[in-house]
Amino acid sequence: MSTTKQQIAEAFERQLARVGYDRTTLDDIASELHISKKTIYVHFDGKRDIYAHLVAGQAAREKMRLAAAVATLPSYSARVEALVSFVLQSARGHINETGRDEWIREYEIAADAFRQANGELLRELIDAGMEAGEFARGDVVFAERMIAAMVLDYVKWVNDDPAIDHDSELIERIYKFLT
Repeated sequence: MSTTKQQIAEAFERQLARVGYDRTTLDDIASELHISKKTIYVHFDGKRDIYAHLVAGQAAREKMRLAAAVATLPSYSARVEALVSFVLQSARGHINETGRDEWIREYEIAADAFRQANGELLRELIDAGMEAGEFARGDVVFAERMIAAMVLDYVKWVNDDPAIDHDSELIERIYKFLT
């Protein structure tokens, strides 16, 4: 049986859950699947690439789930608020789950996944809110990137000090930025 990219990713995810990112090795993955490390490199550039693959998959699934959840809310501002709240809640959970030091080392991967999955949904919501007259007209991509920057920087701050809880204030400032 040939080892697929998905099997490697699943083995990596299991190992990640058991020992964390730092202690997960490609040797362990190869051993679990009874393959050589060379086989892993056929499908992935390395450990970080496998992690990025997992995060991107999770982000895509979350985008679909979140898009459905916010679609029923009565206004675009309520939808943006729900999206940002979800991202903040997920980030706190991920930080607690992976450990603060480990999380910050893989921050770039998580940030890219956020931008790809949630950024697209956020752009759609901002664009629709502008079209509906709920948000001030402007460059949708600029607005999405500014909001993503605010959220991601705030999450880094929370990583440094988990006691920080200015989520409501951040959401309020995002609303003011959009209107």
